Parts: sequence; structure tokens; C-alpha cells
Amino acid sequence: MKQPEQGSNSVRDTINKIKSRQSLQETSGHDDVASTPVLNNEPKDNLRRQRVSNNSRAIGTQERKSALNAIIKRVLLGELTQGQALKTLRIDVLGMKQDAFAKLVSVSRKTLSEVENDKGNYTSDIINKLFKPFGLQVGLVPSSRHLLATLFNPS
Repeated sequence: MKQPEQGSNSVRDTINKIKSRQSLQETSGHDDVASTPVLNNEPKDNLRRQRVSNNSRAIGTQERKSALNAIIKRVLLGELTQGQALKTLRIDVLGMKQDAFAKLVSVSRKTLSEVENDKGNYTSDIINKLFKPFGLQVGLVPSSRHLLATLFNPS
């Protein structure tokens, strides 16, 4: 009978230790990294997802136009999906976080995330809202790569 009591005491002790750490962290204003368990959520190939930060380098107008044109061409040639293109444009051309961009175009961050990850089936109105800051809209595009190539390289 004493083991359950010892177990409950150790549980109480653990809870009290956690509470005291939390109150200490709140009063000190920073997390105690050494005592915080670290979860390894990195991809196995050690590639990190590209994130937009406040330290992003601003690009000039000419660089922005060049990046925009390169992305449009890659979409038309089937090298990028619509979602990948939107994410690349948002990060590389505008340097904006999802929340800020979603507010700019008046859609929810969840909708933006789903479109960027090529999930869901959104109307052309939503897609047009998302691509409007880049001067793009939904339109007719040849489905044949051969026809598309001839449009880019007329003989």
C-alpha cells in the first residue's frame, strides 16, 4: 500500500517542480533552455523550411520583376505548382509572413496556407485575390508543353 502513496508523492513533487520552474521563468522573463526538453522535428535530410523574418533582405524593383517573371515562366512550364508559386512570390518577392499577406489580400491565413500547400479547391475569386498583389489573375493557358514552348520561343 505504501507504493501508491510514494508514487502519488513523486507525481505531486514533479508537478510542484514544474510549477516552480514556470513561475521562475515568468518572473525572469525568459525560458530556461537547459531544462526545457527539445523535440527533434527537423526533416531527416536537414533541410529547413524557408521562413520569412524581420531580417529579410529587401530586393529592388528590377530584382522583383526578374523574380516574378522567372516564377511565372516556371509555373507555365509546369515546374512549379500554383501553391508553390504563391509561396515563393510571397516570400521572395514581397518578403511577407502568412499573417500579414493574408490580411493584405483579405483571406484567412488558413486559406492562404491551404492554397500554398496545394490543398483544397478554391474559386477563381479567391485565387485572384491571392495573386492580385503580383499583377496576376486566373486565365487560359495552353495545356500542351509544345505549344507553350513555341509561345516562348517563336521561330
